[in-house]
Amino acid sequence: MRPLCFNKILFLLLLLCLGLFAKAGDKSAIVYYGTDISYANVGLHDYIIVEADNISPYTHGFKTYKKNIYAYVSIGEAIESRGYFKDLKDEWKIAHNTAWKSTVMDVSNDDYHTFVYDNIIQPLIDKGYENFFFDTLDSYTLSLKGEESTDKYRRGLIRFIKKFKLRFPKSKLVLNRGFEIIDEVHESIDAVLFESLFYGLSAKSLAYTKVDPKDRQWLLSKVEKLRPYQLDLIAVEYVDIKDKEKIHEVIEKSKALGIIPYVANKAFTRYGDSSKVAYKREILVLYNSKIKKELSSAHHLASLPLEYLGYIPVLKRIEKGLPDINELTRYKAVLIWPEKPIENTEAYEAWFRVLTQEKIPFLFVEGFGLNDDTVLASYLGVKKVQNKADVLDKQEIVSKDKIFDFETPLRLNYAPTLYQATKATKLLVLTNTYGQENVPVALMPWGGYALSGIATANFSDNTLWVINPYEFFKMGLKLESIPVPDPTTQTGRRLLFTHIDGDASMNKAQWDPRAFSIGVMYDKILSKYKIPQSVSIVQAETDPHGLYPQDSLALETQAQKIYSLPYVEGATHTLTHPFKWGEIKNDELNESYRLKLPGYKFSLDKEISGSLDYINTRLMPAGKKQANTLYWTGDCLPTESTLEYAYKHNILNINGGDTIITNDKPWLSLVAPYGIKRGEYRQVYTGAENENVYTNDWLGPFWGYKKVIQTFELTNKPRRLKPIDIYYHFYAASKIASLRALDEVYQWALVQETMPIYTSEFIPKVLEFYDISMYKTEKQWHCKGMKELKTLRLDESLDMVDYKTSVGILGEKRDKSQRYVHVDTRSGVKLSLSKDANKDVNYIIDTNAEVLNDTMTKDGRTFSLNSYVDIVLNYHLKKGCRLETSPKPKSQQTSGNDISLKFKGREANVIIKCK
Repeated sequence: MRPLCFNKILFLLLLLCLGLFAKAGDKSAIVYYGTDISYANVGLHDYIIVEADNISPYTHGFKTYKKNIYAYVSIGEAIESRGYFKDLKDEWKIAHNTAWKSTVMDVSNDDYHTFVYDNIIQPLIDKGYENFFFDTLDSYTLSLKGEESTDKYRRGLIRFIKKFKLRFPKSKLVLNRGFEIIDEVHESIDAVLFESLFYGLSAKSLAYTKVDPKDRQWLLSKVEKLRPYQLDLIAVEYVDIKDKEKIHEVIEKSKALGIIPYVANKAFTRYGDSSKVAYKREILVLYNSKIKKELSSAHHLASLPLEYLGYIPVLKRIEKGLPDINELTRYKAVLIWPEKPIENTEAYEAWFRVLTQEKIPFLFVEGFGLNDDTVLASYLGVKKVQNKADVLDKQEIVSKDKIFDFETPLRLNYAPTLYQATKATKLLVLTNTYGQENVPVALMPWGGYALSGIATANFSDNTLWVINPYEFFKMGLKLESIPVPDPTTQTGRRLLFTHIDGDASMNKAQWDPRAFSIGVMYDKILSKYKIPQSVSIVQAETDPHGLYPQDSLALETQAQKIYSLPYVEGATHTLTHPFKWGEIKNDELNESYRLKLPGYKFSLDKEISGSLDYINTRLMPAGKKQANTLYWTGDCLPTESTLEYAYKHNILNINGGDTIITNDKPWLSLVAPYGIKRGEYRQVYTGAENENVYTNDWLGPFWGYKKVIQTFELTNKPRRLKPIDIYYHFYAASKIASLRALDEVYQWALVQETMPIYTSEFIPKVLEFYDISMYKTEKQWHCKGMKELKTLRLDESLDMVDYKTSVGILGEKRDKSQRYVHVDTRSGVKLSLSKDANKDVNYIIDTNAEVLNDTMTKDGRTFSLNSYVDIVLNYHLKKGCRLETSPKPKSQQTSGNDISLKFKGREANVIIKCK
């Protein structure tokens, strides 16, 4: 929808209108025509109206919320920038709208109707859109002359909508106004949107303006006639973003009238306000390094702590421009990590005035980002003075906050300029021999800062945190403790999955030149450990037309044996194992950057979809679930277009990230975030690195993969940052030391308290972390978009779970300073927290099984358990209740009100009966 300027629209006396219209309840709406859509901000809404050309319909977020997404379609007008414009026939064009530089179309023409169905709507359906928002319905009035009747156009619109519903019966439809046809088409539509009930845009200047009461009365008289049809009514208002009181006022007035409000800017490029308000989890992270995004400090240092706190880092280069006020409304706060001086000083300084005016917290890490930051520092309340001491004079620590000495002690360096903060919470105060104060780290009314060389320290090739980033980010960005969607855990247990990159399946075992590594892996590992295993193949290695045709039969036979194991799922490691994805140019990749397959012309189709087809048709047994996951190869740095290919074809993807923290290098910088966003698409990282890295690129020691156990331990305590991901290659089975190391890793993992899953089940959990949309009402948190991710983590500052008023909460595992809350996503998730919550309740403490069909009964509850391994269940029973299971457990222990059950089997039904 474009912002239309109807000056004929709006209000009978508010008091007279109360109760006239169908109740909107707590429904909400958003109209967003910008790019880079944030599903964490829009997913909570019942109506999400978008400009289809500006967003991808292939992303995880789109697919999650598509039932509520409506694609904008202009019915009565067309503009030249649309791809279909050149195919419009001249006889369909009846006028020109000079205000919008658009062509008015003949909505009474049935041939034009067919064109719209075939060339506009059907392509959107094919891309994945289901629902539509029809705009410019009454533009035909611009072509009317004198007393010419409008009836033929009205009847044409009626035919158009009824035929639309017949052709696309599953599509939901919202109309912009269309009051003159509602009586005839109301059964074909779901909602009516109209603009400017209270506030609109002036006709000439498009300035924000208050609506004339007469216009309001006219509009409400039209809207009142819709009441019998029980349609949702959406009122779009135009209010300056700075006028917070007016925005709140108009929302409350619309809600009182039973109308869904939406307050927008002129171009629909900000995330406006409606009945429900998204809790902002996105943190804008600005950096200006010219190195690749994944190598920037903003990504490999800042992103992980933010994600652990439950927030979503949105990385942007400063050189590409600073976001305007409309974009800033999506962010909770801004973190600035400059790695070199900012060049556009004036624009940079002015931008922070906008942040302070809008009261958006911001935090500087490693300095303010300017060669001369005097003006900026002064504006922010930080005074700079010349250091009277010289480099050999002593400086002393006057006070130091507990957040210091996190991974390495603070080391003081000489600085020619001192910073003295006013109105600050001083986290570090230094003084020199002249008594001059220096405050390198402080919290300020607007956020905070840490000067260069203070937050982190570099030793050789390692970066260590001097400051505790979790606490510093939380304080400096003014972040609240929230229920954190946690993809590392399910039903209280750490997730465990395995995945094999298919490299070197043809390698020979060093102790037996007749044995291929793929066969040894089957014999010694995959047939031995009957847990979910995810295995990929490099097609060029096993295919009869590949690199080793003489060995193909043996290699394919071994692959078929592996995929015949009931607990193994398939994946592809591509056809020719590209080494550098960034070298793909015009869908071609020089053979120096991939395996040299004779006669092969590179294409993404063959590399990805083709290799999956090969696995599913030649290697996978009939009737088994088809392989649909891609394990990135080589540098694991796919481009945006390569990611788009995977998403467009509904192919999951994983690899990259380089998590390799060990006891000799226990640094947070060696733990990767959950993933990285490239354009509109996300690459999911692994939980830990593979054995190639632990063995120094397969140069030795070949037992090196045993050190991954240290990685698993360090990413679990003191904070659980990652699941257990046993990630390796076929060539690990070619040497005795590496095979023994792998076996030891499996044995260690299987005695941990885990929930085994497939790699293909982990990937959607990570994607959901970034797309879950949350909002809060009083003491209840609502979470939308949770389907595969089924854990909310609470820190010790949050209240107890109130099971009585919560919805979809199965239980919790309490682990020192945090609690892992298990959710049932069938009915949506509503988490109530209260200091006075009843502690004597029934709940699941933890289990290694999926909880299914949880149902409250008259005298208790029932649920079923389904697992990939023998089931373990720990349950808290309230007084007066008993627990029954089918089948009976093989062992049972009780401790107070806690009961621990172990089953010989992977399915069980549980009944809780209470007096």
